[in-house]
Amino acid sequence: MPRAAAALSITALIALCGCGYAMDDDEVLVVYSAGPRGLAEAVCEAFSKETGVRIELFSATSGQIMAKLEAEKYNPRADVVVLASQFGAEWLKRENRLLAHVPAAIETTTQDWHDPDGFYHATSAAAVGIAVHADFHHDSLEWTDFFTGRFPGRAIMPAPSRSGSSADFVLTYLLAHADQGWADFSAARSQGLEIAGANSQAITNLLIGSHNAVFGAVDYLIFREIARGEPIVMHFPDSGAALVRRPIAILSTTRVPELAKSFVDFYFDESAQTEIATRHLLPARTDIAVSDVRAGTPLSRELIADMDEAMAHQRTILRRFQYEIERAVIPPRPDPARTPTRETLP
Repeated sequence: MPRAAAALSITALIALCGCGYAMDDDEVLVVYSAGPRGLAEAVCEAFSKETGVRIELFSATSGQIMAKLEAEKYNPRADVVVLASQFGAEWLKRENRLLAHVPAAIETTTQDWHDPDGFYHATSAAAVGIAVHADFHHDSLEWTDFFTGRFPGRAIMPAPSRSGSSADFVLTYLLAHADQGWADFSAARSQGLEIAGANSQAITNLLIGSHNAVFGAVDYLIFREIARGEPIVMHFPDSGAALVRRPIAILSTTRVPELAKSFVDFYFDESAQTEIATRHLLPARTDIAVSDVRAGTPLSRELIADMDEAMAHQRTILRRFQYEIERAVIPPRPDPARTPTRETLP
């Protein structure tokens, strides 16, 4: 078995066993969920404890979940999906692969986070900005600092092909800035911006000091590290940042539609929304307080993408980004300390 496939199988098995679920009953609810895995496991465990329903949980990135759904299109297994990408949920809706359902407590939530037709609803949201080591932070830090070389340190970005939040950020930014946006990302790569792995890999590089900033960092993971005492700052440029909704949806092929609806309802229950807030995400419910560390860093301005335009160009933009930006071979930025001068040349 390929290493990646084996890892995903192990992840699914760990999540399944960790929640104490089995798969030998017709009344099993199959849930595919993007991270944080701990949140998905906690909500599944609480739902199972309250209802007695057995859950099979597959936890992976949004990209991996979308790929799995596509691979299983003609032999579907999932009943419910939780994604870290509103655009992913909208694509499933337009492919007629979702079942409409309005959760019981939806009136307590931020209304414009949800599909107006009721096919998916955001359980939470996260903003995408710049995570920076405290020594490199200043209040006026902007995206353009990474395009022009004004940022003095090394920066890394999560790969949109590995991170749903990063993909939504790239799509939103490029739709907002058109041709200039492509020039911006090319310039950032020329200035030394590295693109590698998922969110966790980029953040690890920041924490160990090999990079000084994460460009396009999803905020709840940074707030978690700040709460642990790491000397880093979550920064939202005044020019705007992307707010990534995290929708839940029922697949139209579900074999247990009533169980699936109950699970979706549970995600908007006070207990589940409180659990979401403890993970430093923005809960959908407006009556649930955000974590203290999040409360101290409000989003300045949201970059908004037109949904129809996003759906029309999503695949083209992300594929072009992968080949022209993410995989581009960029010459390393010269190190001024090692660049020969007239005095140092033999």
